[in-house]
Amino acid sequence: MSMDVRAIFELPVHIWMKCDALGTTYPTGYGDLRFNVVMPQARPPVGDPPDLPAMPPQESAGGQVVWAQEYGAFIPESLRPAIALQRVVLTEVEGPSYDDHRSWFTPEHQLAEYINRWFDDVRTWAEVLTGQDLDPNHRVYDAESVGTGLTFIEPPHDGALGLQITTPRVLPLRAQEWAAILGFVRDGEEPPLEEVLSRDARAAQRRNANRRAIIEAATALEIVLGRHIRGLADQLPDTQRGRINERTALGTYIAIAEHSRLQLAVPVDRLRWLKQLRNDAAHRGAAPSPWEAADAVQVMIDFLGVHGQIRRTRESEPDGGEFTLINREGADMDDDCPSRRPER
Repeated sequence: MSMDVRAIFELPVHIWMKCDALGTTYPTGYGDLRFNVVMPQARPPVGDPPDLPAMPPQESAGGQVVWAQEYGAFIPESLRPAIALQRVVLTEVEGPSYDDHRSWFTPEHQLAEYINRWFDDVRTWAEVLTGQDLDPNHRVYDAESVGTGLTFIEPPHDGALGLQITTPRVLPLRAQEWAAILGFVRDGEEPPLEEVLSRDARAAQRRNANRRAIIEAATALEIVLGRHIRGLADQLPDTQRGRINERTALGTYIAIAEHSRLQLAVPVDRLRWLKQLRNDAAHRGAAPSPWEAADAVQVMIDFLGVHGQIRRTRESEPDGGEFTLINREGADMDDDCPSRRPER
């Protein structure tokens, strides 16, 4: 069944992208449901509604609805102008027809059922490929209250209260990246597990969940290091190749790499440090410090950036603010699914 179901979807968290991604219609979907995403027009610093016939004016209680808007952020020169996407229009919804006992499950109902799951998959890909933090359930805000709930009896001390404001460094999606993400979600393709774990480790570290950050980072490292060593099994000494089996763990993989004198993106002693940090956190209940968590996440980023399925080369902007992704086979992704990732 195909219908031109026109609906406006407000993204639970806005996604930064280059302005070249706006003013275009993109095909996407979720499961058996298919639909188009119609982007607002690029009119920085605030986007205009999509250019659709008979598009009704949209107003909110606070005034005109915001479709896209610029905020204070550091954007690499090559990715400007950029804007934060807040709303899109959904059209051309096509879904399967059901028998009599589910005849009510029309494309409109299917869209309502799946739209938030669709966004969760979209934001996962965007987080993996750009480093943007898009968790709608536990947000990290650029403005944070200092001393919330604290009242000084002596008025002169009230100056200690206030706001702590930071300006984020953002890597927005480019048009081809946005199109690729929407296609991946439509086709049910998920990011590599290690990249999802990397996303989770970075998110945990930002939220001061240091033990979780270290465990996720070490697990991502173990997946990639194990895959890398197994891929080189034919080049390893016989004694080291014989140590590889289904139960081989991170510590053994590190030892194999050291004894085989493999060239890795991160020194072996740093990998061993992260392994011990993970063991202490997971098995002995040790509480890692914020600095240790940050260092652990950086070790993971550096290792995945060279040895992971989605690889990064350090071709930085003059401000040093980005990586360039290449695909899982090693070819440049600029024509298919390129992306950027923030340097920590």
